[in-house]
Amino acid sequence: MLGISPEKRFLPQVMLEVHSIILSTTSRTLLRQTYTNPSATAAIPEATYRFPLYDGVSVVAFACRVGSRLISGVVKEKEKAKAVYDAARGRGETAGLFEQLPEASDVFTTRLGNIPAGSDVVVEIEYLGELKHDAQVDGIRFTIPTAIAARYGTLPQDLRLPDGSPAREDGGIRITVDVCMDSSSSIRGIQSPSHPISVSLGSLSTDAEDSAQEVSLSRASATLSQGSAELEKDFVLLVLCKDVATPKALLETHPTIPGQRALMVTLVPRFALPPSRPEIVFVADRSGSMRSNIPTLISALKVFLKSLPVGVKFNICSFGSSFTFLWPRSKTYDRSSLTEAVKHVEGFQADYGGTEILRPVQAALERRFMDLSLEVMLLTDGETWDQASLFQYLNKEVIGTRAPIRVFSLGIGSDVSHAFIEGIARAGNGFSQAVSEDERLDGKVVRMLKGGLSPHINDYNLEVKYEASGSEDGYEMVERVTDGLQSMMIDDAAVDPSQHQARDKPISLFDSTANPDGSPGADEADRMDVDGSARFSHLPDLRVPKLVQAPHRIPALFPFSRTVVYLLLSADACQKTPKSVVLRATSAHGPLELEMAVEVLDTPQETIHQLAARKLVGELEEGRGWIVEAKDEGGVPIKERFEGQFDDMVQREAVRLGVEFQVAGKWCSFVAVEVDEQALAEQARRAEEAKRKEAVTRPTPGNVFSGGQRPGRGPAGTGDALSSQASEDLDDGRSVASSAISTGTFVSDATAPVQTPSSRSRQSNLSSASLKESLRGIGNENR
Repeated sequence: MLGISPEKRFLPQVMLEVHSIILSTTSRTLLRQTYTNPSATAAIPEATYRFPLYDGVSVVAFACRVGSRLISGVVKEKEKAKAVYDAARGRGETAGLFEQLPEASDVFTTRLGNIPAGSDVVVEIEYLGELKHDAQVDGIRFTIPTAIAARYGTLPQDLRLPDGSPAREDGGIRITVDVCMDSSSSIRGIQSPSHPISVSLGSLSTDAEDSAQEVSLSRASATLSQGSAELEKDFVLLVLCKDVATPKALLETHPTIPGQRALMVTLVPRFALPPSRPEIVFVADRSGSMRSNIPTLISALKVFLKSLPVGVKFNICSFGSSFTFLWPRSKTYDRSSLTEAVKHVEGFQADYGGTEILRPVQAALERRFMDLSLEVMLLTDGETWDQASLFQYLNKEVIGTRAPIRVFSLGIGSDVSHAFIEGIARAGNGFSQAVSEDERLDGKVVRMLKGGLSPHINDYNLEVKYEASGSEDGYEMVERVTDGLQSMMIDDAAVDPSQHQARDKPISLFDSTANPDGSPGADEADRMDVDGSARFSHLPDLRVPKLVQAPHRIPALFPFSRTVVYLLLSADACQKTPKSVVLRATSAHGPLELEMAVEVLDTPQETIHQLAARKLVGELEEGRGWIVEAKDEGGVPIKERFEGQFDDMVQREAVRLGVEFQVAGKWCSFVAVEVDEQALAEQARRAEEAKRKEAVTRPTPGNVFSGGQRPGRGPAGTGDALSSQASEDLDDGRSVASSAISTGTFVSDATAPVQTPSSRSRQSNLSSASLKESLRGIGNENR
């Protein structure tokens, strides 16, 4: 029980519910977690809750319901969000803060301030995500992480909290997954290698019992057979269906940002080029955390070894706190070397200590034969906190040099760090797969090996073709992403000629109104800074390309592996309707080309925009993206010209994307505070008055960003500078969802009773009803 004590206390979990909707190869999820303050007399000044989500999901909505009050969240720059949260908490108001852990993109923290005595706390989170292709069953793999596994290394400060049970004994998790495929695709089956499930083919959980909805083989629903499950391992669902391995391009129009569109291009290669004979190095995790996974590791390596073609060079590296190689240099694959390698692998144990992955990967690259391409197969549970150093190394050695090197990752175990194995594959230009205990793996291993034997192609690029008009003599207009990375600097005087006059006017060296010891107007400037972007106002201005692609460099494409590429088309891009998207590349055997017709979605939506924004932000967090390759008017890379400011410029771009499209990330957080409706009305009145009084406005060219506000880009959709304290409390609870979920533990700091304001209620966007509406809308598009 919680009492009034200076000690940290855990709030017992009452209920955890997940409702996910799989829509073709994406998903949207509503996660609802209900906690209670069991004390009838003591309020809780602050409760902290930590939990994992699947790698790469786009968290697009956050709300907290305390008793009868609902507080909805809005995305702001991370430090600004903290300041707004702390201010609301200091005023005695109930507030919430949702943050991504800087050290790991799959771990999140929620803070709740001022929880009244005896109140229930319901946290609702919605997020979007892409679904993985499972090479074993040739289907869709959907994963819900349920716990943060112990990881090697220094524990992040935000996680240095007392240990505790992740849920009450009578708690657990309730999961419902609805599957809605395209009408042309029929579901062959749904299975779970992790939990017993009940499956209903032909209908959804959202269908009313007396509904006359026609039974369709493109619809299904799955629930846990026992109603709920303990939080001890990831929930994995496999969807087997026909005709999902088809390239397609979908165009979405944003509902509120004028001229803003997004393309989602799904690439499913089906080409056959002669296989290569590279050098293959298997880097095997034998750290202590792999103890229960060693049998799976041995099985995977034996399948790899026995499937190698004659003529390749290969080696095996074992690692933990230290590392060793089977041979000083890789050997040619033959009967003798195979026998020696299999005998070596059969003696594996988890006896190498901690999980230090960077050094063995470095050694594998440094020992390679320079006349052969190198394929690294990393087999690990990924349980380490030191992820960034390996990502940075691979960005430099693989992506940066374009050397013939690829790194593939096979995640092994029931609580794999998906952020780590997916991040390695992205930085290493390979792909990843995951296998849990007692799950078949031979198909995944063989297809990963086939990927390693495929020729290296590093120059994939996309073109967007637009419909020709009669006045253009039938010529098609084509835009390329690479065309927009030169001359990214902005001349203020070119944007606004009055800047010349401002620069020419002398500045008095004795100004009686100047205050050298202070910053006049700082408080007012802080109130005007609604989303926190003003902290970047000192940085050089850059022009955002009119076409932004994620990933910026299209990775290696492999047969049997689906790749999704996004394009954000700003208002400065051609406003004609895209007709097709063309993928081009060159190989030693000739040019490669694939043209895909663009399907235009009828209803304006935000789903593809928010998936694209999250992938763009993820690339920036991992040290890649368009800004890394941008150049000034003289051809000098921006990162070299502004070496000391470049990291801040990268962060500014991530904040711009997060605020504009309302997605959380490493540098953007959701903050939810109670809003006084009268204060909001007063804030709106002052904003309108300020606009009327504004005599001179600096022209803002499309897609220019710096530290100031941008019209039509603020979280409230107006971008107006707000002069009231209430502007910091703006929220616009967006209702969209996503791909994977998980749970964690609440920790509270109960020190003294807290006075809370009177109850104010706001209508929730985060509910099963919103998911039903989303399902109807996107389901209609699919049909």
